[in-house]
Formats: sequence, C-alpha cells, structure tokens
Amino acid sequence: MERLGVGIIGAGGIAGAHAKAYAQLAPAVELMGVADIDEDRARAFAARHQVPFWTTEAEELLRHDEIQLVSICTPHHLHAPLAIAAMEAGKHVLVEKPMAVSLEEADAMIATAQRTKRRLGAIFQLRYEADTRRAQLVLERGLIGSPFYAEVSCLWWRRPVYYEVSWRGRWSTEGGGAVINQASHHVDMLVHLLGLPRTVQATIDTVAHEIEVEDWCMASLHWDNPPMHASFCASTAAELETDVSRMIILGTHGSIQMFPFRPYSRYEERLTEIAEACREVEEPPYPGHSAQIHDFVRCVREGCPPPVDGVEGRRSLELITAIYQSAFTGEPVQLPLTAADPCYTTAGKLEMARAYIARRAERTS
Repeated sequence: MERLGVGIIGAGGIAGAHAKAYAQLAPAVELMGVADIDEDRARAFAARHQVPFWTTEAEELLRHDEIQLVSICTPHHLHAPLAIAAMEAGKHVLVEKPMAVSLEEADAMIATAQRTKRRLGAIFQLRYEADTRRAQLVLERGLIGSPFYAEVSCLWWRRPVYYEVSWRGRWSTEGGGAVINQASHHVDMLVHLLGLPRTVQATIDTVAHEIEVEDWCMASLHWDNPPMHASFCASTAAELETDVSRMIILGTHGSIQMFPFRPYSRYEERLTEIAEACREVEEPPYPGHSAQIHDFVRCVREGCPPPVDGVEGRRSLELITAIYQSAFTGEPVQLPLTAADPCYTTAGKLEMARAYIARRAERTS
C-alpha cells in the first residue's frame, strides 16, 4: 500500500485530534474527505485542515474509492451503523469511544469486521500512554503483590449548556450519561489493568441536570480469582475547584496511583524493582490520540490486528452495560453478560431506561 487515503465522519471537536494525527503522517497518509450533517461545520473543517473533499452525506464519503480508512467521530448512537456501513464499503474503521451504545451493536460491528476482513479499532488512547504501560508492567511482574482493592473516580462538572446539544443527555443517542461518556476512559483503564469483574452492584441518579441520563453513579465491583474489590464513582454534577480523575490500586506489597502515575512500596527492594521496570518503558513520540491513530495506521499497512480492536473496545462497554443493568434492576449483575441479559440489546436497554425515568419522575413529583 502506497498512500493511505483517510476520511473522517463527524466534524465536531474530537475530529480535530484525528485530523492532526493523520497530518503528522503525511505524505504517506492523506486526509481526503470529511462528512458532517451540518454543512457549515463540514465546510469549515475542510478549510481548517486543508481537506480537498467535504460532504453532508456519509454515504457519499464512503463511495470515495481513494479512501481506505475512516475515523468515526459522530454522536454515540451513530457509531455502529456508520462503522458497519464503512466496513461493508471496504473501509477500515477507527471509531471513537464508546464504540457503540449496546453490546448488540458492538457484536454486530465485530462480526462485520470479521466477515469483511477489515480492521476495526476503538479509541482508548490512554492505553498508549507510557504511565499506563508502566502500571501494566508493574502489575504483570507482581511488584506490588496481589491487588486486593481499587478505587476509580471521575468527578467532573458539566454546565447545563453542555446538555443543550441535541444528542447529549438522552438514552437513545448518548446511550447513558457520566458512565458511558465522561468515565468511559476510566472504565477502560480499570478493565485493561485488572480485567473484568465477576459481580457488579450499582446505583445511578440524576441530581443536578434536567436530562434523561444519569449525572451520578456509584458501583461496587468484585473479582473472584484472585479475590478483589473496587469502588467506582462517576459524575458530571461534581462542583469542585478542578475536575477529579483518580485511580488507586492497592496490593499486598505496594500501590499504584494513576492521573498522575505514582507507584509505591514500603519495601525498599521492591521500590527499586518498580523504578527499574518503569525505566524500561519509553515515552511515545506522540501523545494522546496521535499515538493510537499512528499505531492503527501501522496495523492497516502491515495487515495485523490493532491492539485495541473491536473485541478490546467491547470489554469496557460490557462493564458499562452491567453497571446500567444493575442500576435499573436494583440487583447485582454477574459477568460475562449474554444475549439473554435485558440490557444486551439497544431496545432492551432503552426499555429499562424509560422505566428508570418513570420511577425518577414519581420520586420527584
């Protein structure tokens, strides 16, 4: 493959990070087209990033023969249908988080990638950060002993105007609130470093915004082998001086803190081993989205599966789905989830969400 032609569907804020990453790879990679339903936004994005072709129709972009790879940067509910259409059109696909609003949609995307033999990647750029890889190495080598407790918090504030964008704050389009959107990366980090838990018990509420979806969640997670517990909290109603992102992993001989990364052990010998392991991990040449997008381009060129493929992108969505299902039912949820679970399908999740909205309305009336 010589020059790789790229298209972007969705010209909102995050699309700029994709455009920047592709520009860093020029001339081997060329951003050739952008599609957005808003004509002014599509035209302005094309002018800003020197994109030769723009359209308001995603289908028109997908018919462009010189485009082999598509980034999908649209509202959440459009991720699955657009990704599937792109792969059916012969394009490789890199989709923003969350990869879909339901496991049903995620599984359809994965099946399409397998059938069409196209590469499917899900954006979780924190996995490419050096500190994440250092934490993973410390855990893999057992340098803090056996993890027995983790704490993950995403305590942010979103002004009411944030939810005036038509697709936000709605179960049918955003797919949820603080958990699936703001805390999506936090959930992925938890799953990436510690694996999926066995049991989830969760509560959600809407306390500070006039929206359908949750702006607060508390969940308790449990792993069987080895035994471990975690607490998880996400909110867009946290009026703090600064947003709080925190992850702490406690082990029998030490700990890891993320955001920023700080490993610790009370044993000097282990602390030395941790420091030596951390020095093995080099900083990536480009941070954030660029690191993952560059790697995805490499995988497309070399014909190899990307490290964060559809299957990996699905894992955090499975935990998010379990959190919502537990919150809707008031009961603990066992993982892995199956197609028989009530929140597996998009329709089933929406039905349970509507019941949640009705119960909340009764409680506040």
